[in-house]
Amino acid sequence: MAESSEPPSHRQKPTTGDDDRISHLPDVLLLQILSLLPTKQVVITGILSKRWRPLWPAVSVLDFDDESSPEFHHPGGLTGFAEFVYSVLLLHDAPAIERFRLRCANPNYSARDIATWLCHVARRRAERVELSLSLSRYVALPRCLFHCDTVSVMKLNGVFLNALASFSVSLPLLKVLHVGDRVLFGCHDYVVKLLAGCPALEDLVLESTYNDACGGVVCAEGNFQLDLKHLSSAKIGFSWKERCLKSMLLIFRALSNVRCLSLSTSTVACLKHASTSDIPVFDKLIQLEISFGNYSWDLLASLLQRSHKLEVLTIYKEPQKYAKGQEPRWIHPLLVPECLLHLKTFCLREYQGLETELDFVGYIMQNARVLETMTIYISSSLGSEEKLQIRRHLSILQRNFETCQIVFH
Repeated sequence: MAESSEPPSHRQKPTTGDDDRISHLPDVLLLQILSLLPTKQVVITGILSKRWRPLWPAVSVLDFDDESSPEFHHPGGLTGFAEFVYSVLLLHDAPAIERFRLRCANPNYSARDIATWLCHVARRRAERVELSLSLSRYVALPRCLFHCDTVSVMKLNGVFLNALASFSVSLPLLKVLHVGDRVLFGCHDYVVKLLAGCPALEDLVLESTYNDACGGVVCAEGNFQLDLKHLSSAKIGFSWKERCLKSMLLIFRALSNVRCLSLSTSTVACLKHASTSDIPVFDKLIQLEISFGNYSWDLLASLLQRSHKLEVLTIYKEPQKYAKGQEPRWIHPLLVPECLLHLKTFCLREYQGLETELDFVGYIMQNARVLETMTIYISSSLGSEEKLQIRRHLSILQRNFETCQIVFH
């Protein structure tokens, strides 16, 4: 057999335990690596070597996800997953919990177990709490979670907020609050109460479309004041009703300091019932995204008049069918909104070529002196000939405003 011509120094040496470079890293780096893994994988690393075994209880991130563990999906898997979570929490000895994430796709876990875990996490001074539950009944979050003076990020989905009716909220360090689209609350007033207990809030997302009762304490008495002076970004996607207007306006007025604001179709539909004086002045607003079912030109005009520094405007519209001449009309304001002196980017989605749309687009191009890009998403419901005609109309309009580029999609 011919011998290898490769020099001995270049031949690959067999791997030994001494070549396990990761295990030779200091504990602080190993803990950072482990914090990037789901908790189940972190625990498994203890099997690899004695070097790793004492590390996993000190990892500051706990990430439980039953979908990542197929063995928890058989009939006895519910008990197995719950026992695993209890065992980890019992043995966990990090000074604090930096992040706790719980995702339960199986709808049959015990709500009592979940509440027990959350109370333990709150006592361990958690900084981030992220819940995504798919339960047959919604979990009522325990009081201790809303009196945790260390949590800075809270993301909720698949939970029940009605318990807020029976206790106060004190989350002095909470900066990020995301309420997902599967959160159940009996009244919008409970959301007002939640926000009133978060004075340091900077990033807010309210997306839930569930409500089984509205018009409670706040709507009747107005006994909450919201001061969200640190809030810089807000996405409001609740399914409001007209009778919720008072609690909704309490929240809406508290958004006056945001730099980025997104309003859903249902929120805009409720704001139609507000008076002009109910719209706050947005002195810091740079980016506005607004969604319409039907165009609400009066509301949009009010928002533009009160958003003096707006640079980015995005309009989403659901496709509508109107009899000729029956669509809502854009009426030019008596005074050109000051924000059009700063507007740089404009985007309109679901453009159908309506006369009122052409009027509005023309108004923007004529008055937005520093506009750089206008992006038009033509409605997919239109035929090829209609789309071509829209391009022709807007291209003719663009010739008078050479500094602005129109991009079609």
